[in-house]
Amino acid sequence: MKPMLWLVPVAMFVAGCEMDGTADGAKSGAQLYGEYCAACHGPSGTGGLDVGGKTTPDLTMLAKNNGGTFPMTYVMSTIDGYARDDTHGPMPRFGDLIDSPVVNWVDEEGTPTPTPQALIRLAEYVEGLQD
Repeated sequence: MKPMLWLVPVAMFVAGCEMDGTADGAKSGAQLYGEYCAACHGPSGTGGLDVGGKTTPDLTMLAKNNGGTFPMTYVMSTIDGYARDDTHGPMPRFGDLIDSPVVNWVDEEGTPTPTPQALIRLAEYVEGLQD
């Protein structure tokens, strides 16, 4: 019987997806953060960088600055580009860039909302950065 050498690259690909992305091959929250956020907010999310004449906020303090509760809806709206006010400075809108399959995400009030899966993964990663 011939050895199935073709399985080696397939196994390496699958392992790579799980280590660098997710089991379904999509980008992980960490990968998305590295690609879209780290340049301005720093690799650890502590911010403090000058971007467009404004200092980027410390993403590790979002829960602390919100009475101990991570503001998931606000964070996703900010990343996507729906929330716009003076607190965001030069932050770009990433909604079109993080296009991915849509899933039902349930907000803090129990309202199911069709939301790009990548947006949820990125926001959950930022939630994990909290002090």
